[in-house]
Amino acid sequence: MRQTKRASKKRSKLAKQAQDTATRIERRHQDAAPTALTAKSSHSVGDFNDGFRQIADEMNTYSVQSMEQVLHAWEQFLDAGPLRQVFEFQTRYAQNAQNAYESYVDEISRLGEMYLDVTRRVSKPLAQVPRRAK
Repeated sequence: MRQTKRASKKRSKLAKQAQDTATRIERRHQDAAPTALTAKSSHSVGDFNDGFRQIADEMNTYSVQSMEQVLHAWEQFLDAGPLRQVFEFQTRYAQNAQNAYESYVDEISRLGEMYLDVTRRVSKPLAQVPRRAK
């Protein structure tokens, strides 16, 4: 009986030590992770804001150029006198539609590359944050 009590106390003591060690390791990682995460995430947030500002500027520039082209086309269409000029204008506009489509595809590709670049720049510092021990 005495050996059973002694073994039980020893197990309780070892369990308590293991629990204390686990708690210390957990606290150490909890203290280290936010510090590293804060430093890395503030840099990432700055990159994120800069990247999306660049994307917004690019989209704004493209939108303004597209709107100017549309307004110019309507202006020419409304200024056209005889029906023959309207048909000529329509023919030219249809030929330019291919160029407009190519311009649109180029712009979308450029925006996609910008989004990928922002994602890479933002996630790079976060990938370097130490992972918690299991």
